[in-house]
Amino acid sequence: MAATAAACQAIWLQDLLGEIMNKVQDKVVLRIDNKSAIELTKNPVFHGRSKHIHTRFHFIRNCVENEQVEVEYIPGVEQKADILTKPLARTRFKEMRILIGNKDVSRRT
Repeated sequence: MAATAAACQAIWLQDLLGEIMNKVQDKVVLRIDNKSAIELTKNPVFHGRSKHIHTRFHFIRNCVENEQVEVEYIPGVEQKADILTKPLARTRFKEMRILIGNKDVSRRT
C-alpha cells in the first residue's frame, strides 16, 4: 500500500516536472525493501495475506505493466528513506545522513 501511494506521488511529480521542463521524463524507480511487496507488484496472485488489500492499492501493478514505474529491491540497511520515517540510533542516523548527502555542520570546540 505504501508503494502504491509512493507511485501515485512520483507519477504526479514526474508529470509536473515534465510540464515545467517541457520534456519527457524517464520512468520512476521505486526502491522497496520488501520482496513480498515487489512480487505483488509483478504477479497478481491473491492469497490469504494479500486478499485484504483493496483493489485501489493495486494501481502500482498497472504502472509496472505500463512501464511508468520500475520496482527494484534494496536491502533495508541501505534504505535511505529510513532517516525520514524511523527513529534511528545515533550511529545509524549518521550513516543515513551520509548516504543522503548531508554533512554535519555543527562546530564542536
